[in-house]
Amino acid sequence: MLRILLQFLNAFKPKQVLHVAFDSGGRRKPTIVLLHGIAATSNTWKPLIKELDQKNQRVVAIDLLGFGESPKPDNCKYDVDDHTEYVRRTIKKLHIKKPFRIVGHSMGAIIASHYAYLYPYDISESYLLSLPLYNVDSKNLIAKTRTDLYMKAYDFIMKNKDFTISNSQFLRKLFKIEDGIDVTEDTWNSFKLSLQNTVMSQNIYKDIKGAKVPTKVIFGKLDELLVPENIIVLKEFSHATITKLNGINHLMSPKFARQVAEQITSSG
Repeated sequence: MLRILLQFLNAFKPKQVLHVAFDSGGRRKPTIVLLHGIAATSNTWKPLIKELDQKNQRVVAIDLLGFGESPKPDNCKYDVDDHTEYVRRTIKKLHIKKPFRIVGHSMGAIIASHYAYLYPYDISESYLLSLPLYNVDSKNLIAKTRTDLYMKAYDFIMKNKDFTISNSQFLRKLFKIEDGIDVTEDTWNSFKLSLQNTVMSQNIYKDIKGAKVPTKVIFGKLDELLVPENIIVLKEFSHATITKLNGINHLMSPKFARQVAEQITSSG
């Protein structure tokens, strides 16, 4: 009886939403929703926000589940469905005008592609930046070798908490990274589970194929975390375009942001 009563009460509890780190405002304006990557926050988007036209469009940047100032629930798998559900709730609360454009970076691109697959009529266009596409049934030996190396590296990272936390902080200081590669005691659970259940256990290929939403995949030629041979496979979809940028790595640098903003503006 007590269990039934608790379930009944939980059904009427307010649903948690994500922290909205930036919202330029204007419910009637065409909207761009920005989703950052793993071990990062909405600070990722500072260079891009500066480049976007906020007078004629609404720009919204959200801290993903488990990161930044967003909730970090313990009873959560942090898989792509969990991440997408929280993004969906937050978008509903913000009364965002549909259809809107969704932009994801790294793990945020995985979530953006899944959102477009589940709710294609909500999305006018998706931008998948630095997309970590691994699970592709490719016969390319180089792609398989690179994918295996990444999976082994991620497995090591998940099994060595102290090593991961200390080295993430070291790399941030060494490369003076403003956002990203930030794993702490506070975010360890969400980081580990997001890596395992969203990045490693992914189905991006299926999501992009099934969404039928205009999709722009943009990545840097110097990206250290991608398998380019897998990205190129997406060219088989008529609704997807692939752009490789020279001199760009995985991080959202001002140069990367300018080139992304140019593409968003040209298609707007």
